[in-house]
Amino acid sequence: MKKLFCFCKVALISLCGILFALSFLDCGKTAAFCADGGIGLLTPGVLKVGVEIGYPPFEFFDDDGTTPIGLDIDLGKAITKKLGVALTHEDTAWDAIFAGLGIDKYDCVISAATINADRAKIVDFTTPYIENWMSIVVKKGGKEIKSVKELEGLSVGFQGATTADEYLAKQIETGVVSCKVNSYDKVLQCFDDLRLGRIDAVICDSTVSEGYTAKEPDNFAITWHQSTEKGEEAEVFGIAVKKGNAKLLDALNKALQELKDSGELDKIIKNWL
Repeated sequence: MKKLFCFCKVALISLCGILFALSFLDCGKTAAFCADGGIGLLTPGVLKVGVEIGYPPFEFFDDDGTTPIGLDIDLGKAITKKLGVALTHEDTAWDAIFAGLGIDKYDCVISAATINADRAKIVDFTTPYIENWMSIVVKKGGKEIKSVKELEGLSVGFQGATTADEYLAKQIETGVVSCKVNSYDKVLQCFDDLRLGRIDAVICDSTVSEGYTAKEPDNFAITWHQSTEKGEEAEVFGIAVKKGNAKLLDALNKALQELKDSGELDKIIKNWL
């Protein structure tokens, strides 16, 4: 092969140049993303997204039980359209979702992930795409809980390993409230038990509680919203990528900014909230 290369060196170099130029012509407006395009994808031309399906209105299954739908699903579709790549989803348990980035199970996590200091130590986040607060939901017609302190002595449900889990744990640790804690694998299970009267309240993201109360106004009511507390700041959700994957982070940020500037992101959010 060495000998053949020597004789054909000029021809091969010329051919490579032609192919390189043609690749940009074939890709058209998505030329920058052809053959991975240098944006750090695990599989060229495919954005693999880690999600925890079962967190409405961000990601959950449609009535057929197999098709993922929701705000984050639509966001992923809009982003991949901007990048000119295909989209696949990897349904993953929440408590292992960030670890999955470290072992290359997927390229990013688009799954209502709150940006915070602890998570930023193990993953990189894009710019935020939505704001969120803590909230308390009760069964319609039940106890009117107007503050975290009023959870005293009650049975409270939340999804484990989430910011709701962390928030309630902090309130208990600092002596704000003492209540019976009920950790669930999925937020859906919290609301199922609340509906059945097995727990007194659910503490969760306001974006989630708003979705549930809008869907089932006769079953659930939001009685406390963190934004009413003096000095509290909103959480923000972002897309997580593997630590150090600057190329993909940059590409996702550019796509997000385009969606914000065009108003498409607002349309997606309003459609689900």
